[in-house]
Amino acid sequence: MAPDQELSTFILERIVKSTGALASLGLLFFVLAGRIDIPGFWIYLAVAIVYQAVSLIITVPRHPVYVELDGARKARHADAKAWDRVVLWALAGSTFLMYGLAALDLGRLHLGGLWRWLVIPGIVLYVLGSMLNQWAMVHNPHFERCVRIQQDRGHRVATSGPYRFVRHPGYLGSLLFYLAFPLIVGSALAFAGSLLGAAGTVVRTGLEDRTLREELTGYSEYASVVRHRLVPCVW
Repeated sequence: MAPDQELSTFILERIVKSTGALASLGLLFFVLAGRIDIPGFWIYLAVAIVYQAVSLIITVPRHPVYVELDGARKARHADAKAWDRVVLWALAGSTFLMYGLAALDLGRLHLGGLWRWLVIPGIVLYVLGSMLNQWAMVHNPHFERCVRIQQDRGHRVATSGPYRFVRHPGYLGSLLFYLAFPLIVGSALAFAGSLLGAAGTVVRTGLEDRTLREELTGYSEYASVVRHRLVPCVW
């Protein structure tokens, strides 16, 4: 298969998978809500699908390493940190709690409606968080799903792109997502789940940063130059 055709196939497959996952999420959301006339969630689905499609079309041809990294991120690794599996399950639970609370709030309980104009900053935060996550991926060939020292892939410190400003830009992107979702769908109750997710992200950032300091050559020196782990000028 020609390189251009391979990239096109990868982009199409990713768009189909992403749309399918969002459709499944939408089905679960509307079942919990007991109704489908929830404009905020439809807006969220539309923004997510359009962003995924457009960003893949733009990013993948310019950064073919994205395809290689996608394959590496699918693999399971025996040397992944045991504590990270616990944190990942907690983050997944927090995310589903956020979705579930939003569905119950907007469909049945009607306890925590937000001003509709907040959908605009919500979309901005979603796009910024997603862009930051992808920016980190194309500048860090070791941007895997689990925390481990990737001896099998020649693990080295990433210092370019967003890594010039914070040591864990991907996690900052996750924080922005947790803030964005309740604003887009219009549910204050969803913040109960998003705050748990944000707290879990902060915990994971600290644990991963400690692991890298202790086990990755050159990381301590990098940390002495880029002093903030997650939020510029804060922490």
